[in-house]
Amino acid sequence: MRICFSCNLIEFKPKGNVLQFFILLRSVDRIVTKLGASERKRYVLDCVLPFQFRNGTGGFTFEHVRFHKSDDLVNDIISRDQKHKYDFLFIRGRNEAFHLVEKKPALGKKLLYLAVQYNLRDPYIMGRLDHIFQHSRVVFFQTEPNADRYRRYQLSKAKYSAQELQRKIQVLPQFVEPHDGEPLTRLPGEPLHLIWAGVIRPRYGLAVATKAIRLIRKRYPKAKLRVLYPSIVGSYQKKARILLRTSGVADHGQKSMWTTQKMIVQSGIGIALLYDDTPDQNPSHSYLSRIIECMALGVPVLTTKTIGNLALLGEHYPLFVQDAHDIAFHYEKLRDPAYYQDMSQYVRARGERFLADNAVQPFWRVLQSEYRQRK
Repeated sequence: MRICFSCNLIEFKPKGNVLQFFILLRSVDRIVTKLGASERKRYVLDCVLPFQFRNGTGGFTFEHVRFHKSDDLVNDIISRDQKHKYDFLFIRGRNEAFHLVEKKPALGKKLLYLAVQYNLRDPYIMGRLDHIFQHSRVVFFQTEPNADRYRRYQLSKAKYSAQELQRKIQVLPQFVEPHDGEPLTRLPGEPLHLIWAGVIRPRYGLAVATKAIRLIRKRYPKAKLRVLYPSIVGSYQKKARILLRTSGVADHGQKSMWTTQKMIVQSGIGIALLYDDTPDQNPSHSYLSRIIECMALGVPVLTTKTIGNLALLGEHYPLFVQDAHDIAFHYEKLRDPAYYQDMSQYVRARGERFLADNAVQPFWRVLQSEYRQRK
């Protein structure tokens, strides 16, 4: 099986979309490593990126994936396919997938497209997504709610049968790389801290989190809100910098994925807020990868009740919050060791299926099934 992966990443940063792509590649790489020697020879794994990736960057090492830098992803993928005759082209990037099938429609029978987000109310986005869907082999969405919504949307158009949509629309969830090494633990006697990890955007509620830590510190002055982030959205820079100087907020800037995992466990309580006031209420943005990272580590996470979070954590998850007072209330409850342990076990159990090697298994089965059909 010959696969060419591609993603429209600008550079390597320890942020959600970058990490998700490299975790996927590393999980596939590990699967191939575990195959017998003769079977391993059947697999060719190439990856075309807009930047030069060197093996080991960010702690990501590969045995079987070969990386290639490209200044023109679409034309280079077409050129490479002519030479290597790939069985599949896996692309994350709507514009790149669209232009690929525009330039060479025949490649659609090989195209596996990862749809990160879409907006039913945006004709431009939906026009491109529908065109890609029509001319691709399989389209993956990152959540079940997002996949179901697109399935219903296509059923309403009556262009595809329910059976065809069931095969062609698949889910490749976000996932986390399991911690490798000695188990991570909190330091004895260390107070519970809140930890925020990820890109800072207005809809992610940093102002709510900073208000919450001010409320918490009135009773527990040693508590902190630790903030780790690879970047701040440009228009939010000025306000975010003011919030990061709030008393009780520890600005840690950018950290590696591995350091982030350690700090999540040592802090004790994850916080991942999402306030989506767009008309579309897009479920593709309805949960954040930092939530599943907390879940996989067994760290209780305070989060808003969105479509995606309901799918992740369950309708009756006790730690859903709406505002700063909710956060302070649940912080107080989590100070009870028995309750904390219960919540830790709950999120860990829910998070097991998002550990990379577990989450990638359905993707691997789709590859095998589609490969057999092609042959």
